[in-house]
Amino acid sequence: MSPNKLNLESYRVGWICPLEVEQLAAVEMLDEEHEPLGQSDADNNVYKLGSINGHNVVIVGLHQTGNCPAATVVTQMRMTFPNLRYGLLVGIGGGVPVETDNGLIRLGHVVVSEPTGEHSGVIQYDHGKAREGHFERTGCLMRPPTALLNAARALAVQRARMNQDPVWKDIQRIQTERRGLRQFKFPGYATDHLYQPDYLHRQIGVSCEKGGCDPEKSIEQIMDESEESFVIVHRGTIASGELMLKNAKQRDCLAQKYGLLCFEMEAAGALADFPCLVVRGISNYCDSHKNDDWNAFAAAAAAAYARQLFFYMPIEAEQA
Repeated sequence: MSPNKLNLESYRVGWICPLEVEQLAAVEMLDEEHEPLGQSDADNNVYKLGSINGHNVVIVGLHQTGNCPAATVVTQMRMTFPNLRYGLLVGIGGGVPVETDNGLIRLGHVVVSEPTGEHSGVIQYDHGKAREGHFERTGCLMRPPTALLNAARALAVQRARMNQDPVWKDIQRIQTERRGLRQFKFPGYATDHLYQPDYLHRQIGVSCEKGGCDPEKSIEQIMDESEESFVIVHRGTIASGELMLKNAKQRDCLAQKYGLLCFEMEAAGALADFPCLVVRGISNYCDSHKNDDWNAFAAAAAAAYARQLFFYMPIEAEQA
């Protein structure tokens, strides 16, 4: 058997990417690419196979965003690759501009699911029942795999001791001088605009600069020059829902109620029956000023962080 062609039983980690730009970033993180393998007619997924630091990985995208498509993709992937132990759900998300132990959450930062208090790491904030005039959230989602939580902690400890950030270094694996990868260039913190929660975007479909949004309504952010080559990571509770959130007041209300750091749209579906760690690069603030300027870089930051986890995960001998 060719060293680049394994069998379906050789893969242990599923890497799920809801968007095309996220899938592209993920493939750029592979050490080695493997030849495709046969699959059942009942499996409609298209896989990219490879390895990172000796771990065999299955990368898969979604045909559309949302919790239901995520659940379907995960079900079919697990049917085809019977020995998958856990997954990584990696992509972009909307950040909550709150202070954590690592400072204020900003664009280009990474948020990672981690159990806190009564929450498992991810909550489905729009799933529940109406009771006596109010909404009561119900249900709970699976905790991230212990091996990945341990890897996230070990990575955090090692990064704190290093002068150069390995996550930032892995972002540079994406050769942005190539035509198809130019979108992954760092946008610059001058384009990171956080507005007051009650200030709405002035003109739909147009950037803040072109639409006339008042710079005086933005919240001043103190920039640390050292952060320009260091990806800040926050760990805590991520909110998953069916609809894209573009309302700053609702964002802050839900965040305060549940202690949230980030919003996204696929984790609840993926976690329904598959232990995953959720990794989200922050590309917007879930407000009316949301745009796509930071999408590609945020996807790259999340993918680079996910790649680094593989250097702290135990390797099973039978994968080879």
